[in-house]
Amino acid sequence: MIFYFSGTGNSSHVAKSIASITDDKLISISKDLIEAKERYQMDEGENLGFVFPVYWYSLPSIVEKFLKQLNIEGYQNQYVYAIATYGFAGGNVMKQLTGILKEHKIPLKGKFGVKMVDNYVVGYSLANRKKQEIIKKEANVMIEEIGRIITKKTQAEMIHKGKLAFVSPLTGYAYKNAKHTHKFYTTKDCNSCGLCEKNCPCNVIHLVDGKPSWEGDCTFCLRCLHSCNKTAIQYGKATLKRERYTYSLPIK
Repeated sequence: MIFYFSGTGNSSHVAKSIASITDDKLISISKDLIEAKERYQMDEGENLGFVFPVYWYSLPSIVEKFLKQLNIEGYQNQYVYAIATYGFAGGNVMKQLTGILKEHKIPLKGKFGVKMVDNYVVGYSLANRKKQEIIKKEANVMIEEIGRIITKKTQAEMIHKGKLAFVSPLTGYAYKNAKHTHKFYTTKDCNSCGLCEKNCPCNVIHLVDGKPSWEGDCTFCLRCLHSCNKTAIQYGKATLKRERYTYSLPIK
């Protein structure tokens, strides 16, 4: 059983690749899933995995909320692992995750990280296409190695925390308390297709007079911005001249 969250497809690719190795079923985390408050039954010998991106050296808020209300039945010391994807480093995200799982009396035995193409165009430009392909190829090698370790159910920690991991509590606090939706807007290029509304994992986008409106707050995955076919969704002025990126578009 693999629970995963993905904004622009990096973590989705990792989760699907691992599932193809371990033959585990995939469950995508969304607001709808959280509100369903389902119970999940683990079978004997079944793995429990979590795959997610790192936001500001922290768990995405949607993932944290899901984990805190996680209801797992049948856990009897099965192998539990997590894979964080990031463009720079993972910070202390595994420490954060370990603490949450500890509340459920579930120890985290495998802690892994995979460097992927950084999509945070709110802060900086994307790597060029050649560099992106290099990153993807290196990531696939790492994914295969992680898959072998998971298959053997080996306790391991393979994640680049980065030199600034110690600031994780501060960046995590800033991330949780920021109002992420207030700078989103659309340009005249918007064609009212509704893709952003359909695919928002937090259900905060609604079409008003044919144009997207962000109501409430979100997990700041940037799926809407990167997946817009017309590049009509912007975030302040920073994204106006920056390219977009999706590994493959995750569909809710």
